[in-house]
Amino acid sequence: MRAFLILFFFISQVAISQLYSDSAYKNVTVHNNLQEALIDSGSVRKLILKREKLTVFPMDILKLTELEYLDLSSNKLDSIPPEINQLKNLRVLILTRNSLLKFPKEIFALKYLKVLKIGGNEFETIPRGIDSLKVIEEIDFWNTSISDLPLGIENVKSLKRLDLRGILLNYEKQADIFELLPKVKVYMSPACNCGF
Repeated sequence: MRAFLILFFFISQVAISQLYSDSAYKNVTVHNNLQEALIDSGSVRKLILKREKLTVFPMDILKLTELEYLDLSSNKLDSIPPEINQLKNLRVLILTRNSLLKFPKEIFALKYLKVLKIGGNEFETIPRGIDSLKVIEEIDFWNTSISDLPLGIENVKSLKRLDLRGILLNYEKQADIFELLPKVKVYMSPACNCGF
């Protein structure tokens, strides 16, 4: 019986660890229409609202209490409301290619977030607090205007992948990042001959 329980626990943990990748969500019902998703709000796990020309975060998303995967990429959002912290089950947040001029620090309240893709935005700095994302595994900052990593990122022990492609960094800065995050797979563009 004990061996069975150990095996069950192991299989459960493997299933949980795979839940946050894109391939793990391939069998989850995808909702591409917010109004339709709201009809069955208690069971919606994956919502994709790409290329919807959204300029404001749709507050009705907060009614989707079981939401784990939210893709708002390729819109025109310039901010994320503090109320996003109501999405307690959110594991994957994709905000790439929007109009965010400031990094939305409200994201740091998402304690179960595993994947954050926020590249292709115009923010230049990332505020303190990234180390509050205790289970984050993948962060994508590609093609932003940052010139330095957020303070405390070296304390995020769960981090496995960091995408910094398209960001101007010289050889010295790149070497510092690799030294700071020796266990993280870091992706960068070729170093520039610049002063950053």
